[in-house]
Amino acid sequence: MISRPSNLESISVNFEFNFQRITCLEIDLVHVNKNGRSKLTSKDVATIVESLVKSLILTASDEKEFGDEFCSYFVKRGEVESIEYKLVFCICSDRPTTLGVITLHRV
Repeated sequence: MISRPSNLESISVNFEFNFQRITCLEIDLVHVNKNGRSKLTSKDVATIVESLVKSLILTASDEKEFGDEFCSYFVKRGEVESIEYKLVFCICSDRPTTLGVITLHRV
């Protein structure tokens, strides 16, 4: 199993990304709101993420191996409610239905 930060917030979701059903977001909310750049809640993040990636097919920007497991990393820019965001997230082989939100910020 891949080691993850201990302070991740989990929230249930239900949408498709890259032909895979996503049922959970693990959000690094501390990093998302780093240095007071925003005050997003995990529910805010879930709404924005779903709007940005629901039903999309994207190619990974990077992949990293962790022993027998691996994570695919994605970057997506897009507009939600007239605000442009940059989202960095991953999907790892040990939790293929979980999308890990690494960062989300206004552009």
